Amino acid sequence: MKSIAKIMAVAAVAVALTQTVQASLINGTIGFSGNAVLNAGTEAAATGVVLNGWNNVVVGSDSGSFSSVAVNTPVTLLSPWTFNSGPLANFWSVGGFTFNLTSSSIFSSAGGFLNVVLAGTVSGNGFTATPFNGTFQVADPAANGTTSFTARLSFNSVPDGATTVLLLGATLSGLAFAKRKLLA
Repeated sequence: MKSIAKIMAVAAVAVALTQTVQASLINGTIGFSGNAVLNAGTEAAATGVVLNGWNNVVVGSDSGSFSSVAVNTPVTLLSPWTFNSGPLANFWSVGGFTFNLTSSSIFSSAGGFLNVVLAGTVSGNGFTATPFNGTFQVADPAANGTTSFTARLSFNSVPDGATTVLLLGATLSGLAFAKRKLLA
């Protein structure tokens, strides 16, 4: 009887550990909009946003994990920013979430619009850092040199790297070993 109690205790501990290592990843979408001052007079010539070039940037849409961030919440963005960039820590922050840019690159520039592809990770509010991808789109600047922009980011939860399966397998192996010891 003591052996069965030990087996049950080991199984309970393994299940508890399995639950604590599961990642709490971000999912859903968030969109920003506002004004930016580009480093050129047209989208075709622009390669980035100038220092202190962000104005009136707010959340325009949210879903999933971002539902706690209200529409029209101000967004803080890093500047200057070159569209074809490498990693930038704390690129965007809003509502307790922090976005770290891994890369960005100009995807297309035509018809008065510039599209930049973004990739990186976002974390905060108790969530595990989660990969993201999205787009940043700007139009030709107005006569005053500012341009409207939109940014759309999407987040898809990913598996936790098989840690849960590994722990479950170890638990089952331990139970099989314990059963064999009992029968021997």
